[in-house]
Amino acid sequence: MVMPNIGAFIAWGLITALFIPGGWWPNESIAKMVSPMLKYLLPTLIAFTAGKNVCGYRGGVAGAVAAMGVIIGTDTPMFLGAMIMGPVAGWCVKRFDKMVEGKVGAGFEMLVDNFSLGIIAMILAVSGYLVIGNVVDSLTRLLSSGVDWMLAHKMNPLLAVLVDPAKVLFLNNAVNHGIMTPLGIQQAAEMGQSMLFLVDPNPGPGLGILLACWAFGKGMTKDAAPGAAVIQLFGGIHEIYFPYVLARPILLLAVMTGNICSLLFFTMTGFGLVAPASPGSLISIILMSPKGRLLIGIMGVIIGTAISFLLAIPMIKAKPDFQGDEEASADKEGTNHVTNNLPALPGEIRKIVFACDAGMGSSALGATRFKAKLLKNGINGITCVNSAVDAIPEDADIVVCQSVLAARIHDHEVVQITNFISDPKLDELVARLKNKDIPVLIPGNVIAGLGSESKEDAILRAGRMLEESGYVEKGYAESMLERERLTTTYMGMGVAIPHGTAEAKEKVLRSGISVLQYPEGVDFGDDKAYLIVGIAGKGDEHLDLLAKVSSALEDEETLYYLCHTSDAKGIFDKLK
Repeated sequence: MVMPNIGAFIAWGLITALFIPGGWWPNESIAKMVSPMLKYLLPTLIAFTAGKNVCGYRGGVAGAVAAMGVIIGTDTPMFLGAMIMGPVAGWCVKRFDKMVEGKVGAGFEMLVDNFSLGIIAMILAVSGYLVIGNVVDSLTRLLSSGVDWMLAHKMNPLLAVLVDPAKVLFLNNAVNHGIMTPLGIQQAAEMGQSMLFLVDPNPGPGLGILLACWAFGKGMTKDAAPGAAVIQLFGGIHEIYFPYVLARPILLLAVMTGNICSLLFFTMTGFGLVAPASPGSLISIILMSPKGRLLIGIMGVIIGTAISFLLAIPMIKAKPDFQGDEEASADKEGTNHVTNNLPALPGEIRKIVFACDAGMGSSALGATRFKAKLLKNGINGITCVNSAVDAIPEDADIVVCQSVLAARIHDHEVVQITNFISDPKLDELVARLKNKDIPVLIPGNVIAGLGSESKEDAILRAGRMLEESGYVEKGYAESMLERERLTTTYMGMGVAIPHGTAEAKEKVLRSGISVLQYPEGVDFGDDKAYLIVGIAGKGDEHLDLLAKVSSALEDEETLYYLCHTSDAKGIFDKLK
């Protein structure tokens, strides 16, 4: 709900930091935008996004209208109210749409769609105004009182004890933007700043871990640390250090202590940010610091870095290459980092998605770096994008994510990594995409139960399957047809093995076959072929492929099964 709208939060924060009476360049006229943006714009954006996530654009509109009820009904900025009303409105619209699906008469669709949306949104807006807004207002005030009590008793540093363990389990966005940001904005509206904006985004503690790994680590632990440290400090992608802590959990104590010390310093100096720092980089903290207090924010980052660095030194010296050890241990135990939820289709890889929890930080970094790897290796024609782990595009062929998120991904081939910068599994994937160790037969190139068609159409179908799956270049299918005109490729026993002409050898990218089954047969002159096996042999592999296919079809029982089963997977299993 919040992450897609972070840009709007930053815009509001910059306007606040620059133009309010105590800002860098006070401007009374421009500062008039601060209050309406806080009360109306930001909660409405959250509610619209939430409703849209549940039920598309209709859900988003309903969420925005419903949120106005809680916004108008109270004086408190209704971020929590918007987080409730948005999903509820989207759910109500979705339930109504399912209820009337297929029951609306032709010509009445627009009438029903518009009025149903308006009525549902109106009811929820009125409910929010009369009831829900007051409940959420009471809850918000209660939470704010708790925050004020912690501030008064100088207990804010203890938040690190709860937040840092959640962060390294990749819940950083949920904790920061789902809890700290709404409460921080409420506090900033009253006090002009909030320390809650610094509980999660401070890059110092993670930076200290990475610097210690660079200075005292070995192998993989040391090699990836310098680049990760730069990304952590200036890019604000904290996920970059999480794998180090997960591989060596005792480092969590160093991170936690560093954050506690930073928060203690911020508490003692009364320092906070005027708006959320997203991403959590030094640059964001500088931009969101109150006027005249810039050095305090920088000093807090340095303190967190120094404390975590010093505490991490003995932990890393005790086991300098813990990331490499983790990899070796996993391989020894038979845990494969490349997990195939579906049969891999290496010849059909067109889209690779890097996924992280929010779909913005580490996944964007991973996708960008992997694109560069592909270009460096001369690999073209593959789309490489980033996405939230719960919103992976359906057309993704491979999903790359950190191991802790793999269980949330279904119906896609998953490559699990521990480091977005230099993980060996990424190098293996690049090698695979360069067409190394590609199987001759893939599941997608087997079709059973086809209706009878002409010999020419069947041969073209077999050839185009090889073209579409990347075994041959365009035009190979026509060469198979030309070869058939010279002499028949019917081999007897209901089997035909069409292949290209000698001149078409240059169109073969790698050896492969396609298998078509026709229960009613295809006429090859006086004979019928029930099984058509299209062949493309790279270099001198053509005759070897013919021999292997012929050998596989020698057994009469196997041949009968292949010609009559309706199970394409069964055919693949017999031939693979």
